Formats: sequence, C-alpha cells, structure tokens
Amino acid sequence: MFKNLTIILLAYIPLSAWGGDFEFSVGGGYQYSGIIGTQFAVKDDDKKYFISLGLPGVSVGMQSVFSSNENHSVGFSVGKLAGIFSADTEYGFITYNYHFSGFRNNGWVLGTGIGYYNRDENRIFFGGGEVKERESGIALTFDIGYKF
Repeated sequence: MFKNLTIILLAYIPLSAWGGDFEFSVGGGYQYSGIIGTQFAVKDDDKKYFISLGLPGVSVGMQSVFSSNENHSVGFSVGKLAGIFSADTEYGFITYNYHFSGFRNNGWVLGTGIGYYNRDENRIFFGGGEVKERESGIALTFDIGYKF
C-alpha cells in the first residue's frame, strides 16, 4: 500500500514544487490519517502536496486555493487505515478546507469531505488473515488541525 501511495503522490507533484516551502501540521480526521496524525507538506504558491502519518494510517493528498482571500482550499486525500484488531479501510475523499489565518500562514484548519471507502473485516486469530466481510460505500469526513 505504501508503494501505491508513493506513486500517486509523485505523479501529482510537479518538479517546480521541490523549490517550495515545507509545512508541518497536527490534527485529526482522514486528512491526518486517523484519530491523531501529522501532515508533512510541500507548498508551491497556491498548492500543497502532503503525506500524512497517523494513528492508525497513512495517506497522501493535495490542496489548492480557489478564492482570492486564500482562506478556502479544495483537494483530495487517499489512504489506508490499518485495523488494530480486524478492519482495514481504504479511502479516497474530495476535500474542502477553511484556513482561519489563510492558506500560506500558520494557524487552525477546519475541513470536510465526501468520498468512497472500502473496509475489509479480517479473521485475525483463527482465519489465517482471510477476508471475512467486505463493506464499501460513501462517507463524510470532518477534519481539524493546526499548521506550524
């Protein structure tokens, strides 16, 4: 899964982004890969490309400013949450974020999104890791974080 996420992230990062600024943020929600997580981002002008590591998952994504006041951004996030005991969840979301201090500044970020998830229930102890039940559908996400 990490290999797939890396390929997706690299496909969306233009070469000019490597000259951008770096950003670190902490938060909760799917954009932060779980209950609590961190985002490491490269910012290039009005775009941000990130990888998130959280409890208990990993994700990659991108955000782009779409308004003149730079408080609003849209983007996507794809990733996987590893089940502690049984359920693994893969997801992809289209996201909207509101940056209280602006996209380029430090401060609080509040986000939401809609997307698709696929959850596999596994038999851990006696099933040899086989998939017991597969569930998929549409979900909403709510995210909150702080950018440093």
